[in-house]
Amino acid sequence: MSDERERPGPSALNSVDPPRNFTISTEERIRALTIGAPAYAIRKRKIEDREEEMLKTLLDLHDKLAAKGLTPHAIKAAIDAKASTFDLAKLNALVETHNRYYPIEANLRIDYKTGGYLVFGQPWSPEPLWTVERLLALYTKRIAERG
Repeated sequence: MSDERERPGPSALNSVDPPRNFTISTEERIRALTIGAPAYAIRKRKIEDREEEMLKTLLDLHDKLAAKGLTPHAIKAAIDAKASTFDLAKLNALVETHNRYYPIEANLRIDYKTGGYLVFGQPWSPEPLWTVERLLALYTKRIAERG
């Protein structure tokens, strides 16, 4: 008796082709290689780099003040003061531009039930704007992760 079991046909889960909601022709692939990264990817990278830069500044200041032996209250006051000096307007302008153009540039599908965009089958939501409070919350989370 042969041990031949019926194998499932190709699907997104067992295919070498990743799931996607569009097809890219050979010409489009070559064009993509010659023109570089998409605008939304470059913009997203700028946003992430700026976020990390601000966070690193706060974490470095924390370490410097802690090494000097300042109290947690004094460190918090200094961190709050430093965070309020950051120019979030430029960062938020990038975020707003990203939120406006990303769905179109990335050719996101539309969920016809809700009218919203989908990213890998999940609902897409615009990125929130940065505030001093949001930045401080991220800083607090990173400090807690350090232990």
